[in-house]
Amino acid sequence: MENILHFFNRLSVYKLLFISLIAGLLSALSFAPIHFIATYFICFPVLLIITMNSKSIKDAFKIGYFFGFGHFYAGLYWIGNSFAVEPSIPDWAGFLMVAALALSLALYSGLVCAIVKYIHKNQSLKTHLLNCVLTFSVTWSIMEWLRGVLFTGFPWNLSGYIWGFSDSLLQSTAIWGIYGLSVITLLLCFVPLFLFDKKSRIIAPVLAVLLLSGLYFYGSNRFPQSVDMVEGINLRVVQANIKQQDKWPYENWGKNLVNFMTMSEDGDNNGHKAVTTHMIWPETAVIYSLSEEPFRRQLISKIIGNGGTVFTGFPRRQRDLDQTRIYNSLIAIGEAGQVKGIYDKSHLVPFGEYIPHFIKDILIPIGFAELFTGGQDYSEGRGSNTLNIAGLPPVGILICYEVIFPGKVADMDNKPQWLLNITNDAWYGQSTGPYQHLLQSKVRAIEEGLPLVRSASTGISAIIDPYGRVLDKIPLNSSGVINSQLPMPIARPTLYSYMKEWIFVCINVILIFVNIVWQINATKKRKIY
Repeated sequence: MENILHFFNRLSVYKLLFISLIAGLLSALSFAPIHFIATYFICFPVLLIITMNSKSIKDAFKIGYFFGFGHFYAGLYWIGNSFAVEPSIPDWAGFLMVAALALSLALYSGLVCAIVKYIHKNQSLKTHLLNCVLTFSVTWSIMEWLRGVLFTGFPWNLSGYIWGFSDSLLQSTAIWGIYGLSVITLLLCFVPLFLFDKKSRIIAPVLAVLLLSGLYFYGSNRFPQSVDMVEGINLRVVQANIKQQDKWPYENWGKNLVNFMTMSEDGDNNGHKAVTTHMIWPETAVIYSLSEEPFRRQLISKIIGNGGTVFTGFPRRQRDLDQTRIYNSLIAIGEAGQVKGIYDKSHLVPFGEYIPHFIKDILIPIGFAELFTGGQDYSEGRGSNTLNIAGLPPVGILICYEVIFPGKVADMDNKPQWLLNITNDAWYGQSTGPYQHLLQSKVRAIEEGLPLVRSASTGISAIIDPYGRVLDKIPLNSSGVINSQLPMPIARPTLYSYMKEWIFVCINVILIFVNIVWQINATKKRKIY
């Protein structure tokens, strides 16, 4: 431990900032689809060492900020691809916006390191290793939670998601959610640091192995032998693989609609013809405002039998006396073209679907409105996201971005029995973004104990059981259909579905209490000796 601390202590603040930036960039390799989790177990110990070796709280903040910039830029680079689909916008503009986003999110990691340095400013890792690790883990996890709720929230790539390669290791989110798993992940990632401490080099890895084994054993034994299906419900999920550039030009609207209808009526990828009761198309699959166009609804309804339903995303237009509002919506169309239900997306993407009011007055006059929303904001829906449709279990609708928010995907006053996530990941091309989006959908299914059906414009569409297992899927940048029955929810609601983040709060309170007690005992021992 002394040699490691001495090495970093000899470096200038500029070298430490550079190392911090590189560590942040590498740490993003732990997330989907790469899941090279070794980087988390290396980069975070390095960050803590550099933070504790910094000369001041201000330097500690800079170190955390540089780490955060690299961490978020590498993890979110795919957002820049969404700007490349607009021919009037230079490609570099998108990655400039990613840099701006990373600079904003890096404030959270900067604050973590500043807080850790402030609390342990007169201590060192050599004498207070456990205290520093506990403080860092609790503070980072709280900042992740704040990142998920402040300023509309953006809980992307939380620490717990690094275990996404294993369905078994994700199962504990049914108890304490992804935030709870993130705390445990952060504690585990500091085990390599304890290997250099004489007092804990044996007990720390033993405890880590026991903890991971417990998580894996619990998860593996949670899976049933088979998944029960809802009788009489046969779903067809359609993924047409339409490029974003080919979606919005007016001359393609009719052609794309015919494409979806043809794929809905054809056999599956193996040539089998299935009796479909419910058809599912992705976000904005149809560009026409179907709520105003009964003729096109009747046309679409011809692909479904009696008692069936077609779910599709579309931009809903609502004309008022003084203005026209646009909603990112889902419509359920019956066998006669009737409207069975409509859901308007309520959690919109800042800068993607609307410009926040506090900066709109600045951006629009200088010509930036087109850059973010194509000139018009979407309006925010305010109704329940649960649709109750005859002949179908109540369904919770999640449009794109809405599925990433833990604890907010199911209406507890009108609880669904399954979740439907329609999305358009065509914006992001061949990148890590769609894989990370799918993983978060899987975790929402585990947390709530509800099956989740996912329909994406160009990947990754999937049928996910209430244990987060993908039963069937269509790969990214592929066209195809999934014919499947609807999985049933688990028999008993998960603990997380009732408790939400309270267990996460309890875990952090316990860790804070242990940290304080350990600190007091350590202080007493030093006074005695």
